[in-house]
Amino acid sequence: MNVKIKIMKNLKKHITLLFFVCIALSCSEEKLIDDIYDQTTRGLVLRTVAQPTATFDFFDPTASWVTTLEVQDEENGALLSDIDIYITFVDDGDAGTETLLKTVDASTFSPGPFGLPRGDISITLNEALAALGLVDGDYDSADSFNVRLVANLTDGRSFTSNANGTVTGGSFFSSPFAYSVQFFCPLDDASAFDGNYVIVVDAWEDYAAGNVIPVEFVSEYTFRILSTNNPYIANTDTAYIEITIDPSDGTATGGSNEPFDYGVPIDVEVDGSVGTCTGDVNVTLTFVGYGDYAFSIVKQ
Repeated sequence: MNVKIKIMKNLKKHITLLFFVCIALSCSEEKLIDDIYDQTTRGLVLRTVAQPTATFDFFDPTASWVTTLEVQDEENGALLSDIDIYITFVDDGDAGTETLLKTVDASTFSPGPFGLPRGDISITLNEALAALGLVDGDYDSADSFNVRLVANLTDGRSFTSNANGTVTGGSFFSSPFAYSVQFFCPLDDASAFDGNYVIVVDAWEDYAAGNVIPVEFVSEYTFRILSTNNPYIANTDTAYIEITIDPSDGTATGGSNEPFDYGVPIDVEVDGSVGTCTGDVNVTLTFVGYGDYAFSIVKQ
């Protein structure tokens, strides 16, 4: 495995060792990382900037799910050729066959505030249903759709996520490339977000798929993902991620109440959506200073 990818993938497990190696060799962390980067072939990241609409409207199939992406690569986004959008119907938790929905050309992106290409990926419910051959009555508000993006580069390489939510193709920072799109249902409070949850995707890799973690309802539209079962941090009893739901659209934001202690303190920020019909949580965890990582859990 590429040295740089391996370090980024297992950063939390090796970061303390890296510091001790630097001390022993009288080197700086910056110099060591620079040396590693100089020997690494760069990749591409589709960074999720925002999700203007994080869910499908069950009662309006013409409404769109929308996510805003920023392209990051060593050529300031110029390596992107196009993006393939794949979609899978998830019927009561059972995923069906993945289907290519459409391809979005890089020309639809334009320079953002940092000079990197930005653009929206949007899918209407009608588009999703047509691609999957579904009609009214084949789905209900407890179902969802998995969306997977494949970024195709001008040099022939492609970057995407695998089934576990990690990036394939040699990307040098974790990037979700995959989303779970829920239906929106009216939400009275966040009390449904309480109990044991099963890990579906944890690209940061504190947990493996299938691990069970506790979630706790707090009040009104707020709940917490507890760290009780986290095997990699020292402050499992006190650290947690608190998330607040916007009841108007199911978007979810929040962060850690204190830095997660991996031997070094790392703050965690949260952005994404929840399934107001199902109680599922599908967010991006930003480990400040280390990148964005997909995180998806479903209620047990």
